[in-house]
Amino acid sequence: MSDHQIKCEHCGSWVDANKETCEVCGKVLRAKDKSETLKRSKVPDPLKPQLIKIHDSDSAVVKFFKKLVQVGQLVFYAIVSFLIWVTSWAVG
Repeated sequence: MSDHQIKCEHCGSWVDANKETCEVCGKVLRAKDKSETLKRSKVPDPLKPQLIKIHDSDSAVVKFFKKLVQVGQLVFYAIVSFLIWVTSWAVG
């Protein structure tokens, strides 16, 4: 048994911190922390470019044109990044 214990937020019993559920009431420990972590994991990365989605159910022609659009999006992001770099280099 671990020396580190936490208090169950449901029944108030002290339980081993390595446990997933309370030994007394059987409810999930740290449910709020787990739900908060789950919410954070669903937030999209703001630095990742938002490209058009290609689905498995799309036909071959639609997939081809979506790939072309993705290439266009990446070229656009590259040009904008280059212009921002040149502007910041010229200013300072």
